[in-house]
Amino acid sequence: MPLTCPLCRGALLPAEKSYRCEKGHAFDLAKEGYLSLLHGRQKGEGRGDSKAMILARDRVHRAGVFDSLVSALAALPFATPPKTVLELGCGEGFFLGHMVRSHGIATSYGLDLSVDAVKLAAKTLKQSLILRTDLLNPLPFADGSLDLVQSIFAPRPLAEIQRVLRPGGYALFVYPQADHWQELRTFLPLAKIGDEKLPAELEGFTACVSQHVNEKKELSHAVLVDLVEMSPSIHRLTREGTPWQSLLPASLAATLSLRAGLFRKA
Repeated sequence: MPLTCPLCRGALLPAEKSYRCEKGHAFDLAKEGYLSLLHGRQKGEGRGDSKAMILARDRVHRAGVFDSLVSALAALPFATPPKTVLELGCGEGFFLGHMVRSHGIATSYGLDLSVDAVKLAAKTLKQSLILRTDLLNPLPFADGSLDLVQSIFAPRPLAEIQRVLRPGGYALFVYPQADHWQELRTFLPLAKIGDEKLPAELEGFTACVSQHVNEKKELSHAVLVDLVEMSPSIHRLTREGTPWQSLLPASLAATLSLRAGLFRKA
C-alpha cells in the first residue's frame, strides 16, 4: 500500500473502516466510500467544484462529447503496462474509469478536493480508492510507488508527480489548446485559456507521445449549457447575473481541441 499519512508521512494502512499509520493518526472512510485526508482546519467546505458543476460534467461525458479523447487515451502505447494509476483532480471519475478498463490497470486511485466529486467517483468506481485532499499539499503517496500519474484538465504539480513515480513510470497530461470551443466563446465571455506552460521536454522525463485531439462537434443547447455549467467561468457568470443560458444558440458546431502528452520518468 503506497499511501502515506499527511501528518507524519508514515505508511497509511487500512484498518476496518479507516486508515491508520504507526503513529496512531487515523482517517475514516466516509459512508459513500471515499477516504478524506483533510485534517485539522482543512475542512474544504465550499472549495472545489460544486455539485451542479460535477453533475453537468457527468452529463457531458455521458453525451459522448469527449469520446475522441477517450479513444486516444485507450490507444496510448505503454512500453510497460502500468499496474497502478493515480488521477489528480479526478472529478466524478470518468477518465480514470476508462483508463483502468482500457489498459487493465489493477490498482487505481482518484484524488479531488470537491466533496461532491469524490462522492460520485466513489459510487461509480467501486474498484478504485478515491481520496479527498488538496493538491496544494504533498501527494499522499510514498516515493517511487506509482506506475502512472495522470492530470486531465487539472493542476500538474510536477515535482510531486516526479517524486511519487517509480523509475520508468509515466506521467500523462491532457490540456486544452487555444482554439478549444472557440465558437462557443463568441456567445459568452468565457475565461481565456492560459498560455501553454508544459514544455515539450520535462527535466527527468522522456517524451513518449504528444497528440493533438481535434474534432468538430455538433452540440445541442442542453450540452452547451452543461459545458458552461461545468467550467470555472460559471462562477463569474453567476456572480455578475449574466443571463447566459438565453445567450446560447439552439445548436452549435464547435471545435474540440486538446493536447495529450505522455512522458516517461528516467
